[in-house]
Amino acid sequence: MSETSKRDTDIPETIQSLLVAFAIALAFRGFVIEGFVIPTGSMAPTLMGQHVRFQTPDTGYEYAFDPTNLIRGVKQNTEAKLPIYDPMISEDRAIGLMPGGRLLGNIRMGDRVLVLKYLYEFFEPDRWDVVVFKNPVDPIGPSQNYIKRLVGGGGEQVLLADGDVFTAPTDGELADFRIARRPRYIQEAVWQPVYDSNYIPLDAGAVESRIKRRFDGPPFKPSQATASNWTISDTRDWSFAVETRTRLDWAEDQLPFDDFNAYNIYRYPPLRGERRLSLRDVDPVSDLRLTAAVVPDDATEFKTSLELMARGHRFVFGLDQGTAKVEMFDADGRSLREVSGTYEPGPGGLLDLEFAHIDQTMIIAVGGEDVARLEYEWDPMTRLENAIDSFDLDRYRANPSGVEIRRPRLTWNFEGSPFEVRRVRVDRDLYYKTGRLDTRQQAAANGERIDGMLYATHPLEPARLGPDQFLMLGDNSGASRDSRYWGRPHPLAVGATGDDTPFIVHRDLLVGKAWCVYFPAPNRIEGTGYSVVPDIGRMRFIR
Repeated sequence: MSETSKRDTDIPETIQSLLVAFAIALAFRGFVIEGFVIPTGSMAPTLMGQHVRFQTPDTGYEYAFDPTNLIRGVKQNTEAKLPIYDPMISEDRAIGLMPGGRLLGNIRMGDRVLVLKYLYEFFEPDRWDVVVFKNPVDPIGPSQNYIKRLVGGGGEQVLLADGDVFTAPTDGELADFRIARRPRYIQEAVWQPVYDSNYIPLDAGAVESRIKRRFDGPPFKPSQATASNWTISDTRDWSFAVETRTRLDWAEDQLPFDDFNAYNIYRYPPLRGERRLSLRDVDPVSDLRLTAAVVPDDATEFKTSLELMARGHRFVFGLDQGTAKVEMFDADGRSLREVSGTYEPGPGGLLDLEFAHIDQTMIIAVGGEDVARLEYEWDPMTRLENAIDSFDLDRYRANPSGVEIRRPRLTWNFEGSPFEVRRVRVDRDLYYKTGRLDTRQQAAANGERIDGMLYATHPLEPARLGPDQFLMLGDNSGASRDSRYWGRPHPLAVGATGDDTPFIVHRDLLVGKAWCVYFPAPNRIEGTGYSVVPDIGRMRFIR
């Protein structure tokens, strides 16, 4: 065959191959997997919408924030100075000012995720799945595709209380509700940072002058009686020089335990005339985790314990010469329950420890392995009575955001040997907020507006979900419009599903399970304005 004839034959074959490949790709996209761009921050920081990734000048801490409320003003005046914040120093006090054009000079698009379509045609959705679905209140508008976390459904009752999810059978009473605990691999993905000892300011005095309040190091403060034996204020490696008993008390006024989310830092309203934020809408959180690496001089004599005062009870986590014990006390100091286990220190007596109070569970882990675990069961009403100061059901129903939630207190005790502490980190759990419905946010075209408490938060009116109905919530609860808020579904959604139940997502509206972030928001090429460099380090599976 001549070269000319061969080329003539290759051309149609190549075209045919391309057409077949294109058809396969379309079929794959339509029936197997499809990419979506995260449009908003309702799932942040698990998944990011449009955001800015900012590294603070004092500690080097890096976090992402939502720039939506700043963009218009910065476009009008790029040189206008805006306050900047460092969550490792203060939640609400600005650490300085920066020109808006520079602050927003690295705006990134939302994460791109791959979604496994039609998975739920063959498998039941699991609680805690991150799911893409058609927006039931606006299935054809610009926000027709939503992504949230599935927290309940498939024929059960669901109730949100003090930030957690409780479930019961459809015929169960209030006393039958039990807390829904996350699997460990999902819990690891949703911890929210409160403090990390790796981030310390270069010049504490300069920070103090800018935040206009005293700043004397980490939020863990040594007791006065033993403070002179501590090295802690300006170093990542803390140490205590003698074997006597000592303790560290958490300074609640420096970094409170609450549901503050750094992603929302420019969504919180500023205080007029001050470089501070108004954080009246944040709620105390008692589901906390402390991790650290502790190296005692004498591991055979060393003891340490963490005491968490929360919800009118005292939760004690202890490590004592090979024995790990978690114990729960009531307000009068009576021991209610305890569980013990054993542990082995690592090389050189290293204790790579974790103390966690999460989903009504106390956990001690050493070297990444659970060594003591205690689960306690409170129904939602008991939880509210313990979590809220002077709880009154009628007052709670009238104004759930106005009640006084008890603030947790934390004390860390040591004795028996000099020691060093490194890599101290405190995290808090997701917290699903309550409140009242805003009827102005419900579309009039969808039918009569609904008033009252947010859906699934009324203790006497839990969400009752049928076998094809699901409750969806955003991880960024304070900035998520989800099943708690929606109201009645759009007539088109009702027509497609035959279900006019408000607030829920019907099975027929599920698109698929979010599988992975395949293209995180790319890095910008310095000086060009183009964001094209893939941020490969942030590619991840979605938990």
